[in-house]
Amino acid sequence: MIEYIREYMTDLNQTIQKLPAEKIDQLVHILHNARLNGRQIFIMGNGGSASTASHFVCDLAKNTAFPDMPGFKVIGLSDNMSIFSALANDHGYENVFVDQLRNFVQASDVVIAISTSGNSENVIHAVELANQVGAITVGLTGYNGGKLAKLVNLEIRVPSKNVQHIEDLHLSIEHVVCYSLLRMAEISVSQFSEPLDIPLDKPKSLADTLFDNAIHGKENGESSDAKKASSLVQEQSLGYMLQIALCSTGASSGTLILLDQKGNVIAGATVREGQVSNPPMEQLAEISQHGLAGWVIKNRKPALVSNTAKDERWLRRPWDGDPTKSRSAVSVPISINDRILGSITLVHPQGEEFSNEDLEYVSKMATSLTPSILAAAHLIEK
Repeated sequence: MIEYIREYMTDLNQTIQKLPAEKIDQLVHILHNARLNGRQIFIMGNGGSASTASHFVCDLAKNTAFPDMPGFKVIGLSDNMSIFSALANDHGYENVFVDQLRNFVQASDVVIAISTSGNSENVIHAVELANQVGAITVGLTGYNGGKLAKLVNLEIRVPSKNVQHIEDLHLSIEHVVCYSLLRMAEISVSQFSEPLDIPLDKPKSLADTLFDNAIHGKENGESSDAKKASSLVQEQSLGYMLQIALCSTGASSGTLILLDQKGNVIAGATVREGQVSNPPMEQLAEISQHGLAGWVIKNRKPALVSNTAKDERWLRRPWDGDPTKSRSAVSVPISINDRILGSITLVHPQGEEFSNEDLEYVSKMATSLTPSILAAAHLIEK
């Protein structure tokens, strides 16, 4: 039987080499951002995937804990057998996840669905609800991804038709994710190693202090902690948000701009060829005043460009290459009440790739990201 064991291990190792590391990295960033912003995380699956979901919940709750960092607000939808069986008995097995989720899920929460086939009906129903409320949806799949691949914002597919290999590597993926999250927590806290200016009569953790600054600001000028935190926001959070939007739409590049209450650029991020960068303020200011993003900010409404070579709103830049090449783009304002917080612009390398449905989807995504972006704006302004 040794040959079967070696065959299994050889095939498994070959599949490991094909795992989409970049997408796993995106999940790490999504969860890290959820942690910092106090978002809920829901995980679900059936059978072996239910076991992986429970394992993931346990590891996120316990094995990522780090001093001065908030814990993960993680909930397993496969774990409470009483409510699970009651819903299955009374409402049908296809509703065991969605009926639990509807009581708790909110915009910008994270919903992780684990399905080897990607076609589990109860998982599909829950993800559809999560998308409707503006949650960030993630699918761990196998085979061809099934229906789930087309529904989630981020799909991480194990490239195999062997269900045992798929389940093996779903568990490995969650271990890699939790390991990486612990390392990110260490890095984040190390950036704030200097003593914090915190009143002795009201001790706070680092996380509490940062988020108080983010939401309420400082009355007596900008503290060194806020300056450091604003740098962290620019280098991490805005880039993470933009990566989520790119992953969800199939765009190849994009720009996220953040404005203060007077309409001045205070931060931004770009992604090109998979690399996140924080451009100079002069470049971001030009984007915010001219071109498609400028039009969107000025007119306070989204825009769809089917062919950038023929649309006068498109501001051509050196990295665009051939000016006659057709690309497609969507750009939406980020706003709350009457205030414009900024804009998100996504670009596809081919023309006629975005539709009105894509534009509507990106608009909803911008709305779901608004709480995080508003917090970032407060943090940088103060």
